[in-house]
Amino acid sequence: MMKKKALIALILACAAALTGCTAKTYEKTNVSKYVTLGEYKGITYKPISTEVTDYDLTCAVQKALSDSGYATVSEDQLNEGTVQIGDTCNIDFAGYKDGTAFEGGTAENYTLTIGSGSFIDGFEEGLVGVEVGKTVDLNLTFPEDYSNEALQGADVVFTVTVNYIKSRKSFPALTDELANTLDSSVQSAEDYLSNKRSELQASNESSAQSTIKSRVWNQAISNAAFAEKLPSTLLESAQQEFTNYYTAYAAQAGYTTLTEWLTANSLTEAVFNQKAEEYGESMVKSQLTAYAIAKAENYRVTDEILNEKAAAYATQSGYTNASDYIAKIGEDAVKDQIVLDYAVDLVVEAAVAQA
Repeated sequence: MMKKKALIALILACAAALTGCTAKTYEKTNVSKYVTLGEYKGITYKPISTEVTDYDLTCAVQKALSDSGYATVSEDQLNEGTVQIGDTCNIDFAGYKDGTAFEGGTAENYTLTIGSGSFIDGFEEGLVGVEVGKTVDLNLTFPEDYSNEALQGADVVFTVTVNYIKSRKSFPALTDELANTLDSSVQSAEDYLSNKRSELQASNESSAQSTIKSRVWNQAISNAAFAEKLPSTLLESAQQEFTNYYTAYAAQAGYTTLTEWLTANSLTEAVFNQKAEEYGESMVKSQLTAYAIAKAENYRVTDEILNEKAAAYATQSGYTNASDYIAKIGEDAVKDQIVLDYAVDLVVEAAVAQA
């Protein structure tokens, strides 16, 4: 089961970055008419491991070597031996949840490169050292925010057979000289590995923080109750925001129209419009929740806060100053961004890690 899903799933993930790009009128909306807050303080979450394993480090070093042209690829098929990191294997696999095969979890003669990060955590690592022709069971857990809701946080078993090794990458030993070639700031292989491990650790910690923030905030939204009908103007604005983003994205990719881009990516306008509606509802619920929390906490965006936060946003976005940023984005949209950041930070800071 692949971690990186098709473009149809990527659309909603990318769209999360659009919040605050167009003017809205949340500040003038009677949010209590549309949302009733549930629990937003003390939300519990499962800590995420940020450990850097030897497998992680080896994958990172091999990628650096490969990117710098130090990998030698043998296309000779191997019908014996054991799987190594960097091997491209032909495998059969079947995934089971509670003893029953789940949809999308089975494939035959699938080509997988070990260390590519294409599958959920533990899948590729679990094949290292497996003999060609052998079958193994991998006990794994899907991420809590996996795209398929039925598998979110699910404990599963993958039965995997390694049919053969299609190709193998060979790498030179990491000498002090080679380490310095890869990174001129280090003088030894030991220092290179230490730096690389630190980089991975920082990346893992940043990723974990972002994931926890997203999960906790989404839980706060889920805990709230919303009116059956949300403000149509806000929904339409968010949907247009979504469409504008992908129209610009298509143009940057060299397509004349959004329709042309959709066709090239095997997406219909009906499916795209459905995703725009889903995005719109998601964003409106998120922003309504944020304003409701701000109201409950007696927080409001004063001129001083507006200018201070806008200056920070301007710096992050490459604008000269706060005034230019506000003029480009719109004051209402900047206030929305400030309120959302305030609410998310408050909810995350009040969240409690499970023991």
